Amino acid sequence: MTIPNSTASTAENASSRLPEEEKRIVSELATNSNEPDSYFAVSKRWYASWRKYVNTPLGGGAAAPRPGPIDNSDIIETDPYLGRKSLAKEKAYVLVTQLVWNTLLEWYSGGPPIPRTFIYLYLSDSRDDDDDNDDNEVTDIRLPKEASIRELYEMVCAKTVVSLEKAHIRDYYDMNKGELLDPLSNKSLEESGLVTNQDILLEVDERGLAGLVNLGNTCYMNSAVQCLAHTPPIHEYFLRDHTHQGELAKEFGKLLTELWSSGTNAVAPRVFKKKVDKAAPQFIGHYQHDSHELLLALLTGLHQESDIVNVFQGQCKSSLVCPVCGETANTYDSFTSLSLPLPSTPTPSISLISCLEGYLAEEPLGPDNMWLCPQCKEKRQANKKLDLWKLPEILVFQLKRFKTSKYFLKKIDTFVDFPVDELDLSKYVEKGESCLYELYAMCNHDGGIGLGHYTAYAKMIDDDNEWYCYDDSLVSPVDESEIKSKAAYLLFYRRRVGSESAEVSMTDDMDLS
Repeated sequence: MTIPNSTASTAENASSRLPEEEKRIVSELATNSNEPDSYFAVSKRWYASWRKYVNTPLGGGAAAPRPGPIDNSDIIETDPYLGRKSLAKEKAYVLVTQLVWNTLLEWYSGGPPIPRTFIYLYLSDSRDDDDDNDDNEVTDIRLPKEASIRELYEMVCAKTVVSLEKAHIRDYYDMNKGELLDPLSNKSLEESGLVTNQDILLEVDERGLAGLVNLGNTCYMNSAVQCLAHTPPIHEYFLRDHTHQGELAKEFGKLLTELWSSGTNAVAPRVFKKKVDKAAPQFIGHYQHDSHELLLALLTGLHQESDIVNVFQGQCKSSLVCPVCGETANTYDSFTSLSLPLPSTPTPSISLISCLEGYLAEEPLGPDNMWLCPQCKEKRQANKKLDLWKLPEILVFQLKRFKTSKYFLKKIDTFVDFPVDELDLSKYVEKGESCLYELYAMCNHDGGIGLGHYTAYAKMIDDDNEWYCYDDSLVSPVDESEIKSKAAYLLFYRRRVGSESAEVSMTDDMDLS
């Protein structure tokens, strides 16, 4: 394209060339450049002064002075080790096409010239890999060949909304997996062997986001295992220690290792299911079972070898009080979960704290369960009171949604509201010590008895702190505002950092039976 008067303008004396004409010429050169990959860096400070000059208002107003020679000295730095010049890290420059640079240089002289040749890369995302999908998206990446691998990571992460901690970029020339590129490297794209129009591959670290294949009504097992897999002391222990001798513990460790392997989509827990069946024969077959029963059986089986299960164990104090003389007898019982009753009558909603208070409430023993008072030497219908004596690091609540009687089994669908970030149980523990907990996982039961389905929600603690839904082999993000529902069944809480345990020293007269 021929730009009117451009040749003549560049040859004229600067004093005879109007600012608005310079603006027009540069604009047309930039718009109609046939060399889109060839650019030059110009100091933003100098370019801003030129912009002020060419944007001087017509017909009055203070005119900005014409800038002096181009001065790029503020945007280059010299590598003290290699002695080479490169662009300053603060990116205080603008990029112009080669035609614009040549024109500005002819008009103003100066420099030095800093050419920037761009490399085009085609980014494939490993998360889109699907044999049945031929329409995987490819993202275009354009960077100067002098840009560093670190800058490549920053651009890719910004375009794909992936954190730097989870991103791994691999040379994918000719669709063959090459070496991983170092996200901390200051080597340029050119020095790293990347060439224009080649492919690169993004691999995202998705540890802890693998599903479990349903082997036929095993959702009750999958949901409980996912909650355990996201229990910090459990997965940290089993991923660190692989020397387990027991069959169940060894296979559980293998399963967690698979679930926390990067890039794993779903794991089929067939061998693990066989070990569960061997340890707890009531789960043999492919029938629907209760996830709470499975959880307790699994913890019992693991506890035979591993003391790590102690993180679930707390103690309740049970007090019997004689209604006549007031004599009291205390016993202390261990628990790995607290099963909280729900009201049988239709209730729109209830709070978790109300369920806990109902569990701890004082009630008389039945007439067929009379207590021999050691003081009266008579059988009395004593009052029984429960108190929390020692709370564990991991506290599990079961909401007793399944009510059984001699003639029927029914499910209670009452909505239970529960704290997520801060559950304070200090007032329910003797001594009143600080006992703050936060929710990190939960098991849900949707549907009716016999036709229900179990899923799990779990929080990626110390990572992105986002919640995910584990529906057998399907894993998807879920907003924290959506995790409360009538389906909540098992609630997994962990003690918040800095919250002191309510453990109290035992005395010699305690009956630990």
